[in-house]
Amino acid sequence: MTAPQRDIVRDERSKFEFHDDVVYLKQTKRGLTRDTVEEISAFKEEPAWMHEYRLRAYEHFLKRPMPAWGGDLSKIDFDKIVYYRKPSEREEKSWDDVPDQIKKTFEKLGIPEAERKFLAGVGAQYDSEVVYHSVREELTKLGVVFMGTDQALKEHPEIFQKYFGTVVPAEDNKFSALNAAVWSGGSFVYVPKGVTVPLPLQAYFRINGENTGQFERTLIVVDEGASVHYIEGCCPTGELVSLGDSMVAIESVVAGQHVMNSGGVEAEVSATRRRSYAGPMLKVVPVSVGNAFELTPEHPVWTMRRSQAQIWRKHGFVMDEAALHTTEPEWIPAGELKVNDLICFPVASKQVDHPEISDDLLRFLGYYLAEGSAFRNGVSNVPTVTLSFHIEERALIDDARQLMSSLSGKQAGVFENPKMHEARVYVYSQPLMELCLRYCGSGSATKRLAHELMELPSERQRLLLETYLLGDGNRFTVKPGQTKIRAGTASRTLAYQLQEIWARLGRYATIQIRKAFREVMPDGREISHQDFYVLALMEEVAQRQVWFDAGRNCFWVPIRRIESRPYDGWVYNLEMASAPNAYLARGFAVHNCTAPLYATDALHVAVVEVIALPKAKVRYTTIQNWSNDVYNLVTKRAHAHEDATVEWIDANTGSRLTMKYPSIYLRGKNATADIISVAVAGKGQHQDTGAKAVHLAPNTRSRIVSKSVSKDGGRTSYRGHLKVAPGATNVVASVRCDALMLDDQSRSDTYPYIDIQEDDTSMSHEATVGRISQEQVFYLMSRGLTENEAQNLVVQGFLEVFTKELPMEYAIEFNRLVKLEMEGAIG
Repeated sequence: MTAPQRDIVRDERSKFEFHDDVVYLKQTKRGLTRDTVEEISAFKEEPAWMHEYRLRAYEHFLKRPMPAWGGDLSKIDFDKIVYYRKPSEREEKSWDDVPDQIKKTFEKLGIPEAERKFLAGVGAQYDSEVVYHSVREELTKLGVVFMGTDQALKEHPEIFQKYFGTVVPAEDNKFSALNAAVWSGGSFVYVPKGVTVPLPLQAYFRINGENTGQFERTLIVVDEGASVHYIEGCCPTGELVSLGDSMVAIESVVAGQHVMNSGGVEAEVSATRRRSYAGPMLKVVPVSVGNAFELTPEHPVWTMRRSQAQIWRKHGFVMDEAALHTTEPEWIPAGELKVNDLICFPVASKQVDHPEISDDLLRFLGYYLAEGSAFRNGVSNVPTVTLSFHIEERALIDDARQLMSSLSGKQAGVFENPKMHEARVYVYSQPLMELCLRYCGSGSATKRLAHELMELPSERQRLLLETYLLGDGNRFTVKPGQTKIRAGTASRTLAYQLQEIWARLGRYATIQIRKAFREVMPDGREISHQDFYVLALMEEVAQRQVWFDAGRNCFWVPIRRIESRPYDGWVYNLEMASAPNAYLARGFAVHNCTAPLYATDALHVAVVEVIALPKAKVRYTTIQNWSNDVYNLVTKRAHAHEDATVEWIDANTGSRLTMKYPSIYLRGKNATADIISVAVAGKGQHQDTGAKAVHLAPNTRSRIVSKSVSKDGGRTSYRGHLKVAPGATNVVASVRCDALMLDDQSRSDTYPYIDIQEDDTSMSHEATVGRISQEQVFYLMSRGLTENEAQNLVVQGFLEVFTKELPMEYAIEFNRLVKLEMEGAIG
């Protein structure tokens, strides 16, 4: 890695590896004693049963020996840890009430309050205490509870005491006992019967104080038939997004509306986001300058690197046709784009014929878009439709007159004005006027095509294009066999719609914009000119700088330049209801973005308990990236009752040592468990991770997938347990664990334990351990990637089984975390 690259990585990390000077309201002395436990309980004014529970757990912690398996725990000094630090007076429900210093910390981490509005609920924990919890009002009315665990103990004591410690008892292991003795903070979730929480609940955790322990306790209870997704761990105002039949400002889009996604199909927006942003705003300018779009540096764009997809010829870069079909595009943050990188212009795939729209009507509407007006006569209020032509365009005048007469059922007339060289075809017809307004609107700057016209088969759309070009366009020969088409309009919406129609016909049209200006005439008159959009394309051959990708049904368009300007205001983002979680900014595919979350040094000992009652569904997603001195020792366990589904989606990077094995006990028949666990270990790191599935009932299903990557001497270990108890008949279970090592110094271990006590169990187990393929790295480097970039790409492909399960913004963030871990792998 070069020195400038190291500086970039250092700067990227330093944004998150910071320390706040906070004056804590309360804190315990260093070290763990019985007095420490009683002091924490007294601080919180807990009921007697919780006080006794803590003391019992403390006694068990003292008696229980340190685990002799797993990672090296010998360097943990429990006497140096501060077990409780209180940064604020109470848990706030309004972000405005959070203390300024703490609020600034979470904003540094990229979590401003406005960005939280796309979530169903959000919590934030700072050191030992939850400082903020909020849940959407409509969910509260349905009975959904999402608050800090301490608050839940006070406000919902019956349900809290009923379930607390039933999934992970204090006596389960030494660290569950430690957590039970000194726990503070965490999240409590209760979802009533039959309620589906449509958007994720999310919690953020931050350790600030040196030698601080964070011991949060999370309890999730999902009642019968309910569903929830719990997650642990943008464009400026005025930017245009495509609705398929038009472009609209992103801030005007609302949840439930349909927009075009990166696959060229209409998709529902599940949520919209707005946040305050101050910083650079990038403008990505493709060869079609009129499609330039603005976005924040972290906002991903669907991109194919020039170095991967183009080769140099005598007169410039040309597409490597083989690479076009074999290179996998990637979501690249706008701040990492380069000039001549190729960005994706998807082609709309939806085609619906509308027999009520005749071929004659299409040909007439082409003339109308170019030359027409539809209005009520100001004097007589008579509905009128007119088309204007040059007086010598006799063939066009006759054709238009015939179409208007046929469509209106009335004889169209012609008014000629030789002095102005103009001939006007007109007809007085209410039905025809309404057809014009319905399908094309009115006014030169506001005409547009209705959605019925935009989804017609492309060959029928060609009928409209042909007559439109006769009015507002022209053809001219560039050289024998090559004809160029140029067309112009004052309507921005119509310009982008025409570009889309030509794309469906296999031709990419560039758009240039002549900005509005004022002109003073020789006689002193002042004339105002509107913005004017000029489209240009080659008719017989493809645009030389743009390439069509039939497999992905899109054009790859090179970036001409990238500009930056300071910005301070609102930025917006869209969350799509289905994959791909992306939309179109001025025709180009962009993804929604998210803010990263990292932490600082300390001991993290957490307990998570999940109860999925009959027919409930729970997904628990974790993306953790602790700093390199953190011991991350976590117990996560779920109980799945009859017909319930529990999914753990778990990722771990960073930390000195992580020991974490998400577990699901299938306690009711037909319950399902799905666990995907990934880990990345670098220098000085040991990721001892895995999963457990315990089948206690008939007809249950489980899947465990574990992926690990180790580099620079890092170590990964898979530790799994699959158990089928007596009486758990007709079980189907699968286990797959794959390990990838990037060098000779790294290490990977596998410790599977399988205990099956029913003969009719259907079980599969696969495991692989291997080095990174040098052939793959060599091939990618031959396409222009550096060795580090090539290894990063291979690793991301290896971990795809995890990333494809994430909401897309989190998948992007996880890939960025992996990339940060990979930086420095090469000299």
